Amino acid sequence: MKTIVKSILFLMLFAICGLLQAQKRIVKIEGIIPPDGELIYDQIYKAISDDAVNRATNKDVIYELKRGQVYLATSTINATDFNLHIRAEEGPGPKPLILHTLSSAGTSSAFINAYKNLTLENIEFDGKHTNGSIVSGAINMRGLNGRFIVKGCWITNDLSAAIRTLVDGTKIYVTDCIFGNLGHWISVGGNGRALDVRAPNYVDTIVFENSTFYNLTDRFLRNMAPVINYYKMDHNSIINMQGYHGCVQLGKTRTAIITNNIFANPMIYGNRLTARWRSEQTQPVKNFCVITHDSLSVVLPSATIIMRNNNIYHEQKFVDYFNQTPPGDSIADPAPVSSAIIHFLGNDIDKAFFREELTFHNTSSSDNLYEFLVWWAKYPKAGIFPNNFSEIYPYEWDVGYSTSSISYTAADDGLPVGDLNAFPDKKAIWLQKKGIETVKSVAEKPVGLTISKNFPNPFKHGTTIQYNVDIAQKLEISIFNSFGKKVKVLANKYTQEGQYTIFWDGTNDAGYDLPKGIYILQITGYNGKFTEKIVKN
Repeated sequence: MKTIVKSILFLMLFAICGLLQAQKRIVKIEGIIPPDGELIYDQIYKAISDDAVNRATNKDVIYELKRGQVYLATSTINATDFNLHIRAEEGPGPKPLILHTLSSAGTSSAFINAYKNLTLENIEFDGKHTNGSIVSGAINMRGLNGRFIVKGCWITNDLSAAIRTLVDGTKIYVTDCIFGNLGHWISVGGNGRALDVRAPNYVDTIVFENSTFYNLTDRFLRNMAPVINYYKMDHNSIINMQGYHGCVQLGKTRTAIITNNIFANPMIYGNRLTARWRSEQTQPVKNFCVITHDSLSVVLPSATIIMRNNNIYHEQKFVDYFNQTPPGDSIADPAPVSSAIIHFLGNDIDKAFFREELTFHNTSSSDNLYEFLVWWAKYPKAGIFPNNFSEIYPYEWDVGYSTSSISYTAADDGLPVGDLNAFPDKKAIWLQKKGIETVKSVAEKPVGLTISKNFPNPFKHGTTIQYNVDIAQKLEISIFNSFGKKVKVLANKYTQEGQYTIFWDGTNDAGYDLPKGIYILQITGYNGKFTEKIVKN
């Protein structure tokens, strides 16, 4: 009797879930077709506002922008009671371009205030106004425990930071992005960050993967007071930054994993010993370093730091300048990591970083940055630099480098360090390995389901999978390729108790024969997943 009741409940639950999934809405938003399109402002803001009546009954919505079109953003989108998801339409073509514009009164406001979850995919946002001013704090996470996913986006020209998190519990995931020209590119100041952490107490998760960050006037990460539970940087390129207060300021971070990154010309001001530069450094030893961590305290009694394969360097002209002592100032080449990190790493410090100067295929000239450094040291109280040192836009950015360099094989598994988008074939290898590990990492054997080995394995023309269902439940039986992409759904239905077999002929959902290689069988039950490796010869 209990089994029958459970079966009915499971059937009702999955029916409801399936109905809700089917109700996901896509709202397509038209932009301006350059160069002759009629100027229409706030297309995104108006579409989201007009959709409020529909969100009253169904908040599960994606706002989709047209590729190759321009969107003028003036008003602030306040996503107070719904998850905001903005993405580019599928297919080829330039990313939708969102240009931030001033109001009719000449004022500038934020682009997004997200009070729940926020997802941005494959869009370009530029915060530079026609009069030369720049938006400040365009994208803000304001919702407790909110999640922000930004994937495949270009975010440029923000006076404050590309992302600001202002509340506790935020989870931030940045993948395949380009952030650039952050801060005021001709003034000396503390703004210009990739991520500005201003939560009162803690941040849950921060992950940066396969992304490029260039021309920052302050830090890559600003974190002074909050505790970060988990921080990960893997395969990123951070290039040409002034470093007003440092580079990666971990503050109080419980677990930090920093692997396979490039830090090229970080903190070109060097390790200055004047009090002016110490105002936002909280670690006990005040010497400037590229990556810093606060010492342990009652708030943070322990920490785990993992670092390896990071190329941290300044071009030789900067090193030569650091070794000089300009009148009235003290300057030195900044160390890669602070003393606390050296303590945490112990004997692994030798694996944490190395130095190799690289020449990138296409980046903004560091000569202009060097010119700025020399000028600023001579006139430290001046307000602005005479020339703009930052003229590169994201679509011109190529952080590829020589395949004969040490860095090209210095990362995990012999891959290049830095943003792997510069080396598509190497990124494919990285994704393949990550895909297999991701599928396996979420696998837990479901209760009420037992699996026999599929046979034959390896196979040429087909393989049979046997499984026993002890508790009636909905099952999905799928095949994933080695990149972690689902290629075949063999079954997706409510299944009664009994013994079953299912046959896979080696084709995908479209019926095309798949190439030889490693595949993952995944059977998903109501309370877990089972995986098994299958080899097609």
